[in-house]
Amino acid sequence: MRACPKCKTNEYNNRSFVLMINECGHSLCKNCVDNLFVRNSGPCPTCGRTLKKNDFWRQMFDDPLIEKENHFRKKLRQVYNLREDDFPSLREYNDYLEHFEQLVWNLANDENVEETQLEVKRFASERLDVIERNRKRLGPDEIWVQSCLDDERRFRERLTMDIESQELTNASGPGAKGADARAIIEELKTSDLPAEVILDRQRKRQIEANLLEKEQEAKRKKTRVHDKKHQEVTTFGPLRKSGQPFVYHPVDLVLNGPALPEMFDLEACGYLRHMRPSTTAQVAGGFPTETGCYRALVESRSDLLVF
Repeated sequence: MRACPKCKTNEYNNRSFVLMINECGHSLCKNCVDNLFVRNSGPCPTCGRTLKKNDFWRQMFDDPLIEKENHFRKKLRQVYNLREDDFPSLREYNDYLEHFEQLVWNLANDENVEETQLEVKRFASERLDVIERNRKRLGPDEIWVQSCLDDERRFRERLTMDIESQELTNASGPGAKGADARAIIEELKTSDLPAEVILDRQRKRQIEANLLEKEQEAKRKKTRVHDKKHQEVTTFGPLRKSGQPFVYHPVDLVLNGPALPEMFDLEACGYLRHMRPSTTAQVAGGFPTETGCYRALVESRSDLLVF
């Protein structure tokens, strides 16, 4: 469970708990960051390093070391963005990648930080043109992702056009056209209204029918999507009984020697006296001190088992 080392607030006590971290690798909750860095800068409560409030970011990983490594990796990628075609040979490109990993490790583990930062600045100043050029062009992975997105967009457009053309064909089929034509002819014969008025009224009816059909199709589509999502949701209903219920029978270990004590008698018999007590997290995970002790006792008598 995540907890703030300063105010001891955790996720269980505060539902709006947000843990933040800086380049030093020490976590603080958002409330402590707002209170300690009112003037936008201040020392870290853990290591005393001067930090800026704007440099804090939301911690995503539970391990601060992984969070630091991910942060410095993204930061260095903006400078060390050379491609394989920028090197004369594959060996030099692999050496460049290995050196990049060494720089990330140095910054994440606080090893030769000043020398590493100077090297990064020197590299950025020496290859400024190449870095700016690589920032503007897409890499092989980005080109592949963009092509996949374009293919998906074209597929959706083509599918939409096919659906619209199919709906238009169904709405204006031979049967519908014949029925509309007969209705117009009958109305022209029996009505005293001008022909323009009758045709305009018929066009309005056709437009209203098309709109109603589209609305009904949208409702049917929404219903299908809702039913599909409902089917994907895990049900928590009662399970049907199938077969005979499972009955646990404890394993009877036949030993050719002294018998093993019971699990609940280990503490009374003094077996736990020299055992390291389990932590709270281990007990919560189902591994109390008795489990490790009982396993050691079983292993000590493994040669006495009768098979």
